[in-house]
Amino acid sequence: MVGPMNDIFAPIRQKKISEEIADQLKSLIYQGQLKPGQRLPSERDLAKSLGVSRVSLREALNTLQGTGLLEIQQGNRTFVRPITTLSVYDPLVSFSKESPSNMMQVFELRKYLEVGSISLAAERADSHEIQRLDEILIEMEDDLLKNRLGARTDLNFHTTLAEATHNQAYIHIMHTIYDLLQEELRVAWGSVFRRKEKRKKLFQQHQNIFYAIKEHNPKEAAQEALEHLDFVGKEWKESLVKEP
Repeated sequence: MVGPMNDIFAPIRQKKISEEIADQLKSLIYQGQLKPGQRLPSERDLAKSLGVSRVSLREALNTLQGTGLLEIQQGNRTFVRPITTLSVYDPLVSFSKESPSNMMQVFELRKYLEVGSISLAAERADSHEIQRLDEILIEMEDDLLKNRLGARTDLNFHTTLAEATHNQAYIHIMHTIYDLLQEELRVAWGSVFRRKEKRKKLFQQHQNIFYAIKEHNPKEAAQEALEHLDFVGKEWKESLVKEP
């Protein structure tokens, strides 16, 4: 007997290939197998790996770019974005650009999120991540010796700490914060952190954080992280006030 309840059901339809591709990529991002900032293979290679046409692949990539999970740059280079909806990310960008005071509020958010993430990293960092942090410190020391600014190495250190939490939500949130503050990073590294004595102090602070991580000491790691970020925040604030 056909009744009014039948009206609430919709016919099952087979998914389009592009939807299946998008679902697989989305799942890999949520599981952490594709990380924020990671570049995907070329369209040709990715289509070959998935066994699909480049037309279907491109449709899936465009869909995920529209939801904010991917970013397609010039030359069809595709990168994983942090899991933050555009409705959250875009207003935060506008807010942080409104004034130095607003930017420092975002930095304060970063500070306390990062202190927590570094404490968690001290508990959970595995041997591979500890080795990676050690390698980055060697690069930092080389930057100092050769008088390079080392902004990229600094970012690598902090993103590796986030990954050492083994918490995908933390990883994506920290990448979002770093992305929000990239202009301020440029200002700081181009002004106050251009001075070698300041970079030397930063290096020592990163060393102290690393030693606490290596010893799996969350309390010490959080304390060293707070000291480091208090120093950075003070220097950032002074440099931004000087900016025209």
